[in-house]
Amino acid sequence: MIGWLSGTVRNIDPAGLLLLETAGIGYEVHVSLLTLGRFKTGSHAELSIHTHVREDQITLFGFESAQDRALFRQLNTVSGIGARMALNLMSGLSAAELRQAIEQADIATISRTPGIGKKTAQRLILELHGKLAHADDGPATTAPGRQDVHSALVNLGYKAQQVDLVLKQIEAGDFETMFRAALKLLG
Repeated sequence: MIGWLSGTVRNIDPAGLLLLETAGIGYEVHVSLLTLGRFKTGSHAELSIHTHVREDQITLFGFESAQDRALFRQLNTVSGIGARMALNLMSGLSAAELRQAIEQADIATISRTPGIGKKTAQRLILELHGKLAHADDGPATTAPGRQDVHSALVNLGYKAQQVDLVLKQIEAGDFETMFRAALKLLG
């Protein structure tokens, strides 16, 4: 899985698609419209990546921070909210505004997003209310390095709660150092 990309923006599609060149390879990365507006052709970009794998395609979604990627992943856990709809939500509202709307049960603000009706907004609030505040406390949304280590360990089969406890015990550092320290504690 691709977790992070850094490179030069080669092309921008107004529909929310960046062509990001990294080490001579061009990656098509879907981003929110808010993120898209921060880049121009030829500029340098660093994005946390969510790799979305389906039977017929692999799609990359890019975010300016690991916290935004974590929010995107939480939105995807809601029944009826797929990757594209989650990105639409993050295009209309900043991550902070979206979290606030969910925590305050602001159905009107959430349902302003195209494709999100009142019932979907209610379901989103019901399933995520109270969970987003806790997301800022754990390693899943602290430094990008911790998020990447957390994701790598969960992908190896360790339980998320077990990984959270281990990551609280290790010092911040680069990915490799934290990953090795976490594996040592888990082993």
